[in-house]
Parts: sequence; C-alpha cells; structure tokens
Amino acid sequence: MISISRRSRKANDGFTLVELLIAVSLLSFATLGVIAFLRQGLKMYYMDRARTTINRDIRSFTTQIDTDAVTANYFCIYPNFTTRSSGGTDAALVDGQAGDFLVLVYTDPSQTSQGISMITRIVGYYREVTNTTNNTGPVHRFDTSVAGWSPAIPAAGVNIKSAAMYSILNTYVTGSASSYPIVTQLAQGLAAGTGQTTPTLFYNRLNRSIMVNAQVSESLTEIGASSETGNTYNFTISPRG
Repeated sequence: MISISRRSRKANDGFTLVELLIAVSLLSFATLGVIAFLRQGLKMYYMDRARTTINRDIRSFTTQIDTDAVTANYFCIYPNFTTRSSGGTDAALVDGQAGDFLVLVYTDPSQTSQGISMITRIVGYYREVTNTTNNTGPVHRFDTSVAGWSPAIPAAGVNIKSAAMYSILNTYVTGSASSYPIVTQLAQGLAAGTGQTTPTLFYNRLNRSIMVNAQVSESLTEIGASSETGNTYNFTISPRG
C-alpha cells in the first residue's frame, strides 16, 4: 500500500504556478532580446543600403555636373530658382557669395553680336527647398537650347556675362521649381557666402569656379519609423569652354 501511494503522487506531480510564471518571463525576455537584435540588424542593413544609394547619387551628380561644366564658357549663380533679378536687374551673385541656383552658359564664337559671342545653350542646377525647418530639398537639372541670344551691352557696373541671363531664364526656363527632373532627392546646402546666413549649395569662387558644398541624405521608412542618414561632399568645378 505504501509503494502504490508513492507512485500515485509521482504520477500527479507538475509545474507550480510560480514555476510557470518564471518560465514565461524568461521566454519573454529571450524573445524581446531576439526582436531587438533583429531590429538593430535591419536598421544597420537599411542604413548601409541608404549610404550606398547616397554614394551612388553623389557619383552620378558629380560626374554629370563636371561633364556639363567642362564645356561651358562661364557660369552665373543666383540666390534660388525664383530670384533672378533684384530691383529689375540681373541678380547674379558675385565672388564670395553663394546661392542655390547655378546656370552654366554655352556660347558660339562663330555667332557674335557687338563683338560678343552669342549664347546658344544653358544648363541649370538648382535646389528646391521643400523643408524649411531642415533646409532640405531635391536638386533639379534642366538643359535648354537658346536660339542665338545676343547679350546686350550692360549698364555700368553690370557683369556683361550675366547681362542677358534674366531675359533668357524668363524666356526659356518656365514653370515652377518642381517642373524639372530631379538629380538628387534630398540635399542640404552647406555653403554660406559673404554676408549670408542661410547655407546654400553653390559658392562663387573668384568668378572662375564653383564650389559645391552639401549634404545628401536618404530617408529610411522600412523599419516602421522615419529616420535619415546622410553624407557630406565638397568639390570644385570650373567652366573651361
């Protein structure tokens, strides 16, 4: 009788409530750890992918703008896409100033007027600021043929190279800032010119070269939260046409 009673008690043995709670707690902690590890791994993966995209965009942008600049004859830099004049005159920025709108100008020496080569083509790069809080937005590009535009003799103190640009831009570059193809999705200007407080994209260096100083970013949305990663770049281009 004694041995039967012992076997019966052993057969009915089980986990206590305390033991179950401990086991569930340990399993929960382990699960949370695995989830956190996987989340961190996914975040690193997406950030690496974003950096790869950014570096690709930078290479594409620098190659394209350098190719355009090599054959350009000169350039004009403006504060932004819409600010092309100041008090009714051309608002091109001078040495030491920076802006968000670069115009590369091409002329044809075989076509002249008043001894000046006529403008036959313009290529523009400009940053459209869509987020004023972070001062970020896409960079656009346009490429427009000009029907032999003759620069007029400018007024005293006006740069002859930019004397005709206001009329050309208003004639051949129409529409809103969002009208032209995007070459870089999200950029923040870092170049601040003399007497300027808001960083922009293009810096006029001695009226001979353009310093491009910016941070290119990429938005991350795959991990359930919005975040950004970015990379800065700084390079100089000079028209040589």
